[in-house]
Amino acid sequence: MSTKQIMKKYFQMRTELVAEGLDFLFKTPVNYDENLVIYKGEVDEDEYISWKPVEMTESQDFKTLKNDFKIDLHISIIDYFNSYWFADLDGFFKEHYIKLEPVLPGSELSSFIETLEGYKKNHGNILEKIPIGIEGNGLLVVIDNKSGIVQLEDFERGSFEHIAENLQELIGNLRLKR
Repeated sequence: MSTKQIMKKYFQMRTELVAEGLDFLFKTPVNYDENLVIYKGEVDEDEYISWKPVEMTESQDFKTLKNDFKIDLHISIIDYFNSYWFADLDGFFKEHYIKLEPVLPGSELSSFIETLEGYKKNHGNILEKIPIGIEGNGLLVVIDNKSGIVQLEDFERGSFEHIAENLQELIGNLRLKR
């Protein structure tokens, strides 16, 4: 199954839970600087707005990122950033709560680029692993840029825990209820 198909299935699961009354699953703080293509409805009193995943019809260009970082990203990362625009992709995977990078219209790669810059700086200017999210206890969710294997990084200990063979396995097995 492609990344886009797995993400579609994930967003369908999220939609089903919203229908059961968990409408917060499609609410996000409003950012007035962003393109509103994913937003729907009105901003509430807490400055939150409903959002919906929007399938991308055009691929993002990674040439600038490739030139700036002198790196070819693993295909699973490129597929992830070229599937949908969305505000949240999170859930429970095994015993971990995982929150992956959002892909927001108009700022698709800017947050990711900032994360990459910080990660590279903290890892001796080397990008063998690519940060793609965070785990509930503060560990980084990283992808091995050669193999695509998903790991949790404990920066303080300098250790990595293998949690999924690839990003598709991770997303395909996320649960929104414990």
